Order: sequence, then C-alpha cells, then structure tokens
Amino acid sequence: MVVWREHNACPSEEVKARLHERLSEIVSEFFTFEMRIDDDMRTIPDHYHAHARPKKGFFGHGMRKAAQ
Repeated sequence: MVVWREHNACPSEEVKARLHERLSEIVSEFFTFEMRIDDDMRTIPDHYHAHARPKKGFFGHGMRKAAQ
C-alpha cells in the first residue's frame, strides 16, 4: 500500500504516477506476484492511497514473498 502524505483524495496524475511506480518497485523487490493498482477509496475517502493487488485476485492471501 502507498499513501500520499497530503490529506487530499485527488492528487495530480504526476503524483499518482510516482506513487504507483514506487509501489510497483516495492512489490517487485519483496513479492513474486504480478500486480495491479487498486485505488478505490473504500474506507479512507479523504486521503489518497493505493493497494498492490494480484492481477488475478484481491487480497493476495497465499502469495509468495520473494527470496531474500
């Protein structure tokens, strides 16, 4: 999950791109699943955040972490 520091639900496309890029880097480093971005603001509607979800799933239970 990545969270924008500002209490604002609508960052610019440039900010979103940077946040999503960083989230992708972290997932690539620590996990083995292919991800998709889920930025549906379900329970925290006033603070932009995005989750890395498995492309063919929702929460990723059972997804393997990358070997360290």
